[in-house]
Amino acid sequence: MTTSEGPTATEHGLEALGAEDVLLFQVCVAAIWADGSMAAAERDHISHLMDRIAASEAERAELRRIALHDVSRRWVLGEVDRLDESAKRRLYDRCIAVLTADRRLRRGELGFIGELRRRCGIGRLAHSATLWRAAPLRRWLRLGAAVALVAAAGALWLARRPATFPPVELPVHHEILLPRAAADAPRLGTEALYARIRSSVVKVNVLVDQALIGHGSGSVLGADRGGQLYVLTNRHVVYHEVANPHGLTFEVELENGIQLPAVLDFASRAHDLAVVLVPGLGGWGVPAPLRPCSDLEVGTAVYAVGAPIGLDHTFTTGVVSALRGNMVQTDATVHSGSSGGPLFDDRGRVCGVVTTSHREKDISFALCAEAVVEMLGERSAAP
Repeated sequence: MTTSEGPTATEHGLEALGAEDVLLFQVCVAAIWADGSMAAAERDHISHLMDRIAASEAERAELRRIALHDVSRRWVLGEVDRLDESAKRRLYDRCIAVLTADRRLRRGELGFIGELRRRCGIGRLAHSATLWRAAPLRRWLRLGAAVALVAAAGALWLARRPATFPPVELPVHHEILLPRAAADAPRLGTEALYARIRSSVVKVNVLVDQALIGHGSGSVLGADRGGQLYVLTNRHVVYHEVANPHGLTFEVELENGIQLPAVLDFASRAHDLAVVLVPGLGGWGVPAPLRPCSDLEVGTAVYAVGAPIGLDHTFTTGVVSALRGNMVQTDATVHSGSSGGPLFDDRGRVCGVVTTSHREKDISFALCAEAVVEMLGERSAAP
């Protein structure tokens, strides 16, 4: 189904249709293919799309060939990115109108339409309004009834649900002294780099009533004036609500398997970041300096270290694929359990905190070091 390039109107001899009509058809077909399969009802809908877009049997035959062979989701969305803003809006509106003309959008199609919405710069409220106008009233009546039923069931569930408590943070936040990067720090090969940074990386275990419920990764951020070390990780790694207010506990696990008790110092409200205090870590961990994303470029070599699927101190390599706001996009491989782990440069500086992997292969994201500094400012201002 996928190809590296897509067809154009001229290549198919569809001058009457125009490139915009052909792209509209390709976008609609990509939406229907979004779940990776084509049921009989969906094949019938493809015919309906052809009838709405093509004016002759010859044009329908060409569109049929596109539907069978030449539609690539990635290529189609790339073509959408090339359009100007007015053309994107027009394509988006026409796509919704065509796809909802005689049927209900399915889950996979809604996911693709959501991606199309983002590519076309359509806000969520405008997207909801467009779907509302496009869908038959009876569909929304059924949805309203379903929502009412779910709300009633949810209210009943909440009434019976036992109370839960968020994790307890330390009442006092001591200043964390960050290490400074040496101006003349040399670039290191992979083996020498790993030897330097291995003592900066830990595994963060999360327990409820002494039972392990999950884990993530972390890096030694710095020490307070009393010499106690702090570990930087993701908020979603450590922030869990539990029935027993004292049942949620944490451990930091070192490379040699030693497990040290830890406490939650601070969880950011603005970023997916948290700080864990490890009283017994002194002498075991080495804080790593930060490198701001403003100092990074696309193509910069980066190295992720963490505990993907529980395999602690896993070292993967990649490059900065893109800089997107306060996020670093990279192709360094990460998985569940890598969350909170550091993204190093080749001088041993932390230039990001791994926060998520993408469903597409070789796409991962890390929060920039600037977000860490902002989090520390938020921590200092916390009551």
